[in-house]
Amino acid sequence: MTTGKRSILPRVFRMGWKVTVCAFVVAICGLNASGQVINDPENVTASIGDDVNLEWTFDANGEARLFEVWKKVPSTALASRSGGNTGPLQYFDQNQNGGNRKFSVIGAATLFVRDVQKEDNGPYQLSITFGNGVDLTSTAYLIVNYPPSIDGITASPSSTVREGSSLTLMCNADGNPDPAVRWTRQNGALGKAATIDANSGNLVFPNITLADKGIYTCTVENVIKGAPQAASKDISINVLTDQLTTLAPTPSLTSPLPPLTSSMTSSVTSVVSSLSSEGIDATLPPLVVGDDSDPESTATSLYPAPRSGVGRLQACMYVMCLLLSIFLAGPRQS
Repeated sequence: MTTGKRSILPRVFRMGWKVTVCAFVVAICGLNASGQVINDPENVTASIGDDVNLEWTFDANGEARLFEVWKKVPSTALASRSGGNTGPLQYFDQNQNGGNRKFSVIGAATLFVRDVQKEDNGPYQLSITFGNGVDLTSTAYLIVNYPPSIDGITASPSSTVREGSSLTLMCNADGNPDPAVRWTRQNGALGKAATIDANSGNLVFPNITLADKGIYTCTVENVIKGAPQAASKDISINVLTDQLTTLAPTPSLTSPLPPLTSSMTSSVTSVVSSLSSEGIDATLPPLVVGDDSDPESTATSLYPAPRSGVGRLQACMYVMCLLLSIFLAGPRQS
C-alpha cells in the first residue's frame, strides 16, 4: 500500500504541472486573440470626379467591436459607429456636400468617397476599439490625379535685367502626377547659354545677352487616364545694355568765335558814315563784340570791352541784320 501511494502522488504532480502550463498558454493566447486587419486599402488611385471605396477587411477574433471611427489624417473626423455593423452611424458636419453625403460607411468597414476632388488627396484612417480594450488602427492613402495648371511664372531677380547679369525663370506648376516642364521661345530657339535645371525645371540664364530678350513659354504636361494633359503660360523678358550711344557734339553758344578784324571794323564804320551822309541815324548802340585778352580784336577801340564770346555772336548778328536792312531799303530816291 505504501509503495502504491508513493507511486500515485508523483503522477498527480506531473499531471498538475501540465495542466498549469496549458492554462498559462491558453491565457496568453486569449490575451493576444484580439482583432487584426487582414487586408487594408493601401494606395487607392482616383481622378477628379471619380467615386471610390476605401475597403478594410479585418478579423475580430470573436471580440465585440465597441467603437469605430473613420477620419482624414491628421484630425478630420468623418464618421463613427458604436456596436458593430448594426450600430448607428454618426456623420459629422464637414462631411456634408450640398445635401449629398461626401463620405459614407458601407458594410463592415468600407469608406465610400463621392466625387473625388484635389483636396481629397491624402491618408485616411480606421480605428476600432474592441471589447477587451484593444485598439486597432489602419491607414490607407487616396491618391488623386488631376491635370496640370500654372499659377504663374517667377522671374528672379526681375523680368527686366541688364546685359551680362543672371536670370532664372521659375514655372509655378501644380498637377498629379507631377507634370513635366518644357520651355520654348516665341519666334526663335532658346539661347546657347540658357539651360533647363533637370530637378526644378527652371530656365536659367547665367550670363544673359541682348539676343536673349523676347517672350518665353512654360508648358507643363502629364497624363490622366491615358490622355495627355497640358497647360502653358508666357512671360516677356527685356534686356538692357550699358553701352552708351555716341552723339556728335552740339555747338555751344559759349564757344570762342574768331575775333573781329580791322577790315571788318572798317566796313562797319564805312556803312555807318554812308548812312549818316544820307541823313539816316545809324548810330550803333554799345555792343559786346570782342575779348579784352584778344590782341587781334580791334573792336575794343570802338565799343566797350566785351566779357565773353557770346558778345561776339551778338555783334555779328547785329551787323548782319544791319546789312540786310540796308539791302532791303535800296538806294534812296532824291
